[in-house]
Parts: sequence; C-alpha cells; structure tokens
Amino acid sequence: MGRTVTVRVPASSANLGPGFDALGLALDLTARVTLTLHDRPAPYPRTKAEQMALAAAQAVFVQAGRTRPAELQAAYEGDIPVGRGLGASAALRVGALVAANRLLDDPFTPEQIVVLAAELEGHADNAAAALFGGLQVAVWHQGEVVHVGVPVPPALHAVLFVPEMEMPTGESRKVLPAELSLPEAVFNIGRAALLVAAMATGRLDALRVATDDVLHQPARARIFPALYDVINAALAAGALSAHLSGAGSAVLALTTATPDAVAEAMRAAATERGYPGDTIVTQPCAEGATVIADRRLP
Repeated sequence: MGRTVTVRVPASSANLGPGFDALGLALDLTARVTLTLHDRPAPYPRTKAEQMALAAAQAVFVQAGRTRPAELQAAYEGDIPVGRGLGASAALRVGALVAANRLLDDPFTPEQIVVLAAELEGHADNAAAALFGGLQVAVWHQGEVVHVGVPVPPALHAVLFVPEMEMPTGESRKVLPAELSLPEAVFNIGRAALLVAAMATGRLDALRVATDDVLHQPARARIFPALYDVINAALAAGALSAHLSGAGSAVLALTTATPDAVAEAMRAAATERGYPGDTIVTQPCAEGATVIADRRLP
C-alpha cells in the first residue's frame, strides 16, 4: 500500500524592516505540498518545486538514517508569488519536511524540523514563520534555532504590492554592505527591539518608526528604485508601516483601516515609476505548517 501526506504552509515576510534575518511574519497566503509514496518508482520530478521538495524530504530521511525511497513523488500548488520575498521557498521546504516526517511517523520534533529548514534556507526567519505561524523572532545558537513567537494585534491587515520584476534572494544579497558603522548598528538594533515591543503591546502607532532600516533596504533600492516611492505612498494613504518584504521585490504595508486605498496608492506609485505589478490584501496568519491530509492508498 502507498501513502500520501499533504501539508498546508503559509507565506511569510522576513525582516519587517530592521530585523534582518531574525524576524518573520506568516501571511494568509498558502502553499500545499504533497508527498506520495507509491508502490512503484516515481517519475522524474517535472518542476523545480518538485525537485526542491524532494531535496528537503531527503534531509529528513538522511537525518533518520534512512534512504529516500525511489517511489517518493512530490507535488506543489499554491498562491504564493515566487521570487518576490514572500517565503515561497521556505513554504515549499517546510511543507516537504513536515510531510516527510509524517511519512516516517514523526520521529522529529518541530524544533528539529526548523533546524533542517533553516539549514536548507540559509537563514531561520522565513522557516520559523512558515513552520510555527505568527510573528517569530528566530536566531541561530550553537546549532539550534532559538525562536519566540510574538503576539500580533488581530486588527492588522497586510497589504502587498507585488511587482512583475523578480528579486531572487541570492542576487539581492550581493548588494548588501559588508559592514555597518556603530550608529547604523544602533539604529537597526533599536528599531528591531521597538518593533517587537510595539507588536507585543499593541502600540501600533510605533510601527512607522519601528520598521525603518539602514542595513538592507537602501542597498536593495538600487535594484528596485521605486521602493521608497511605494513605501511613502502606503504611509500617505494611511498605512501604519511599510517595508520591503524579505529580499524583495514585494512591499508589505500594515494597516488597520482602508487596506484597498493603501493597495491602490502603492500600485499607482510603482506604476508611475515604471514598475507595474499586482496588489494583494490579506492578513497575518497565526497558523503554521499543518498536515491537512494523511491517507493510505489502495
């Protein structure tokens, strides 16, 4: 008999301005990753997503001291834009890790799974948000991912402007500064702390200041010159904050009112600069990766 497991995983927005590689917020856009173990050899994976899912599954089998079965097949579907800084690769990998773990009858805890996900991703922010949901503060420490969930005020809307242009993470990281001055480091540390405090206490009026950044956004604005136009348009339309989502190119605004007006203002500002795209109005997602199907095949 075969077996199939499907996992639903949220998108995520990393950094939130100053929290570079440490903050990740799950969003209510989802992917579904399915691993199926047939009783016959699986066909060669057709897409890059399927290849990435099987590579993630491989990490679980290796960790368990097992060989990944040749009969294992992967499938992916979802509405997370790819190459836009919305955690599509983290969702795919986390989904495959959780599904593979379930196929092996869950030998690994979520804390072990997040380490595997962070190793595959190269950083833990999107991985922690995708696996656990909500707003996660995640750091590496002695081979482990130490993470703490932060309460997210329920009134928040997440408004995304998603440009047509991609900004692959690898390329976007190449423009980052090799070092920061002491005042720049203090600037980002203070605002990252303020952001966590503002979320935890519901002090949403502090988000505008708390999402300022001097580490990565100025550098990445050289790739996406409309970035600050879009941010300023969102703020002028009533958003509480706006920032580059992850490595880009999507821009995320947080607001408690008029999300459609914020979305239109962001789209208009980007289009005027020659960067067309789509908008998505959604919300933060408290639920992380969840097994939604686990059944035996005849």
